[in-house]
Amino acid sequence: MIALFALAAALQLPPLQMEIATKVAGDGRPSCTSYQVDGTMAPCLPSFELGSGGQVSGESAGALITFTRAATVKLTRDEFALLAGHEIAHYYLGHGASNPADELAADRLGAQIACEAGYDPASGVSLFLFFRDDKTHPPRAERRAAVLGVQCDAASFGRVAAKLP
Repeated sequence: MIALFALAAALQLPPLQMEIATKVAGDGRPSCTSYQVDGTMAPCLPSFELGSGGQVSGESAGALITFTRAATVKLTRDEFALLAGHEIAHYYLGHGASNPADELAADRLGAQIACEAGYDPASGVSLFLFFRDDKTHPPRAERRAAVLGVQCDAASFGRVAAKLP
């Protein structure tokens, strides 16, 4: 029983990263309601867990978003907020298999929701230094440009959720 508890605790994000991810997730997936067993309704929010791995990475499998341990120790707050925003955006946009167009869409929306949560995507773009280019993801320079193209100022806060499908 103690081993099971230790395993469950090991899968939780550290408090700082959980706070960032939860703040970036905001009020949940727009136009989505989750119906609970007790008959109550709640917003559709992603859940977060900690995975293993020495490389900075995140993965969205529907509403379950996993971050590697490396992401929780190597990234600044703004970098982690941008990574969380990217993965949350995949969930909000209903993406499945990865492709360059979906990745860029998740980069842009992720930057917007990170901005809305009070983080600076322009300071977070150094996140892309941790990634390699591959067939399913656009080149890092293109991803950086997509994030830097998102307007992030005081007027941007609070406007993002209204634009989501």
